[in-house]
Amino acid sequence: MPEKPSETVYTPNQLYVIKVMIKGLDYTNDTVDIVLTSSLSTAYQVVDITFNLDPNDVIIEDIFGGEPIKITIILNRELEYPGPSIEMELMYLTSDFMLTSKDEISRQTQKDRTPFKITTICRRPFKTMASLVNDVFIGQNLNSIISSLGKSVGTTVVYDSNGQNTTTIDQVCIPPMPFYKAIKEYNKGDPDIFDGYLDQRFGLFSGTPGIFCQFDNKVYIKNLTAKIRMDQAFTVYQLSAGADNKITKKIYDDADNTGKVFYTYDIIHTAYAGTARFADVGSSIKQIVRPKNSLTLILPMDLADVAEKYSLFYSQKQKSLFIDEFSKRTRYYNEDTGNEKDMTQFYSRFGRSVSDMSNISLNLERNLPILNLINVGECVKFKPTTIEYQDFEGKYILWSSILHFTKQGPMWASTAQINLNRTNKKN
Repeated sequence: MPEKPSETVYTPNQLYVIKVMIKGLDYTNDTVDIVLTSSLSTAYQVVDITFNLDPNDVIIEDIFGGEPIKITIILNRELEYPGPSIEMELMYLTSDFMLTSKDEISRQTQKDRTPFKITTICRRPFKTMASLVNDVFIGQNLNSIISSLGKSVGTTVVYDSNGQNTTTIDQVCIPPMPFYKAIKEYNKGDPDIFDGYLDQRFGLFSGTPGIFCQFDNKVYIKNLTAKIRMDQAFTVYQLSAGADNKITKKIYDDADNTGKVFYTYDIIHTAYAGTARFADVGSSIKQIVRPKNSLTLILPMDLADVAEKYSLFYSQKQKSLFIDEFSKRTRYYNEDTGNEKDMTQFYSRFGRSVSDMSNISLNLERNLPILNLINVGECVKFKPTTIEYQDFEGKYILWSSILHFTKQGPMWASTAQINLNRTNKKN
């Protein structure tokens, strides 16, 4: 049952300290499972929390939403000293629980605990991304426009300068729309005409964009094409059976001490959709635009060239994308007026369309540093120690992560599933 809040105690050998508060009451002891999901496919983090509670406590305390849920997660890097932490204020979205059979009037001592699952999102990021924006800008670039919109909704925008579209735009009218719709990457499959409003019309980068609002309410607009060419935020090893003891010991030590090395013995799931994506988008693209001083103009693009230069292409020796010759075709696009003869918006759009052709998904265990794993959109290096798998080695973009915290007695154990994307299959 919920308790009055008390001072947090750091127990020796405890891997995580987790605290859950609702309406000023401490539900930590009733919490059994927490799933923290971060993904470039969504605007902000989603958190699923499972409690073991008596239905009476849920009803009496009115745990049906309306009040924020506060959660703190701390990883103890040493035996009894708290390490880096995250604090999130969550918005209660939905819940699912069962009413057990009870006496007509329950006795105070009768506690019939059942699973009580709540799905939540981060409150301030939701408020930020859902806030309405509406403005007109004359003679400004995208950095200035987006910074102004961010200030109007009460957030700080971190907009990558590498590859940023710096063109001065004569005039931009932002119709009333959510802030997220205005600044997100354009998805040509979305029927909403305002989806990715600025990226659709001008292009955020000469490359593949990724947008995400972290739990601290900072909005990150990342050039994923530039990120995959930079140093990795962390490295993941797939260790093979019978690997050299000296090598594995160093990996273990780095994993324990740096927070930038992870390893797994688990199966790696991998997928590739090169031919399917090229057949859909078109290997030879003709983009019809309408500059202000002429009736029409056709901007030609080769999708393989876009994939290598403006998507998430990482290769040291293998350049082939393994596309079936019979799937290659020419496709015309005419839904955009374009921005004069500027190609930026189309490099951004079609680079994004082939950015996830190659995917690997893997599971991590042990006491996992949290901050690196929720920082989606960063470069990650994958290093299998099995010789035959080394064609898949190299850099990827951390597209999503699912951190799973499970209570085992008085302790918390953690696992993570991470999904890594890039354009090409073999390194």
